[in-house]
Amino acid sequence: MKNNDELSYEASIRYLVEKSNKRAWTVAWIAIFIAILMGGLIAFMLPLKKVEPYVIAIDKTTGMTELKTAVDKETLQPVEAMDKYFASSYVDKRESYYYDFLSKDYIYVQLLSSPTVAKEYRAIYEGNNARDKILGNHYKVIGKVLSVVLGNSAGTKTATIRIKLTKKDLRTGNVERSTVKVVTLSYDYFPEQLETEEERLLNPLGFKVLTYRVDNEVSQ
Repeated sequence: MKNNDELSYEASIRYLVEKSNKRAWTVAWIAIFIAILMGGLIAFMLPLKKVEPYVIAIDKTTGMTELKTAVDKETLQPVEAMDKYFASSYVDKRESYYYDFLSKDYIYVQLLSSPTVAKEYRAIYEGNNARDKILGNHYKVIGKVLSVVLGNSAGTKTATIRIKLTKKDLRTGNVERSTVKVVTLSYDYFPEQLETEEERLLNPLGFKVLTYRVDNEVSQ
């Protein structure tokens, strides 16, 4: 037979176990109640949340941002907004000139160009009359996209972009000239051609310019 000390010890153990179990169930029920409460609050608040997308222009030289316009889902389809973004970004980086950003822009333009268009672009920076040899770090060409019109030619996507280019002498701060160019390009998306992580980060959808032409705007 067990003596009184052993019985007292076992009773104490059972008491502590039961007390611990009771405390654990209490904590569990409180946690479940809080989880249900939080879920209800989130479900209640979601209808109040409204996302307003905007197009923001970033100045390369100052880093200042400018709110251009709200993107209305009813008037501007997501695909159209995407096409305009890639086409205008491509033209801006190709036609503008910033010596400090040249290497980065050079890589970006080639990545978003078909082999033929990329070859034509590289020719601008080759030979004695290479653009970077003429402009060096003494000049910059500031691009400002004025308009983007999307189209379709025999099943090929096209974009007509007006861009204002302002050449500025960095040594004097004087503006030498401003011209408006009309760029006509065709494009499509080839995500399957992306090979490296760097390419996916710079051009996640595989946007490619297939043809590219620049004309001076004819004054009316």
